[in-house]
Amino acid sequence: MVPIKKDKMVGGRTDLAHIAYMGMREMLMYNEIMPGQKIKYQDLADRLGVSITPVIHALKWLEFKNVVRYEHNKGYYVNESNPDEIAEIYETRAVLEVAILPKTIANLNDAGIERLRDALEGFREKVKKEDYYGRLISDMKFHYTLASLSQSHIQLRILEELFDLLFLRYSHNLVITSISETSLREHEQIFDSLVSRNLEDLQQAVSNHLVNVKNHIVESLERISVKQRESVFDFPSLERTKQ
Repeated sequence: MVPIKKDKMVGGRTDLAHIAYMGMREMLMYNEIMPGQKIKYQDLADRLGVSITPVIHALKWLEFKNVVRYEHNKGYYVNESNPDEIAEIYETRAVLEVAILPKTIANLNDAGIERLRDALEGFREKVKKEDYYGRLISDMKFHYTLASLSQSHIQLRILEELFDLLFLRYSHNLVITSISETSLREHEQIFDSLVSRNLEDLQQAVSNHLVNVKNHIVESLERISVKQRESVFDFPSLERTKQ
């Protein structure tokens, strides 16, 4: 994990709660804190180089985002994966990202095309290197860059929150269910539709891509869940082990 600098400035001052929050974000993204795990305040505080109070404040922010939950007299736990929530996030993304595409086409210029080209090349590079966590970040950058071309500021903030939830709660799931080559082809199709300024094709390409990713992730997680349940039921009993 990249060390957190204690002198990081937020709003013109050192904000220890923000430092704790950013540190926990990074640990969640890289699965140093796992779903179902109980949060040990002092361990986190020691690791992040802050006191327990900023850690508690940061956990409250994460609770608001539904990343962690508080259980009375027990403390905070990292929330487990929920395929229904993943599906809902991608469905919301599809509605949002497709709806702003007319503005994207209307505001499109050469500089915008180059920005998206750079984001596409960044994604392509991560796919070649099989850098799965890097791929997740570059995928987000590609979609955020495309959305930003619309200059729809409120929708962009909503999209940021959806990305945040995906990456904080489901980064591990997104890695193990990765479909890099398919996503690359679909990103290329999105880019080509944008360059040709074909709104109908662009909307279809974005919609199809997000639906395909959603279906693949949800189906993969459901298969993993079934296998995990089967492995529990197939575990040899103590009696059979003795025989």
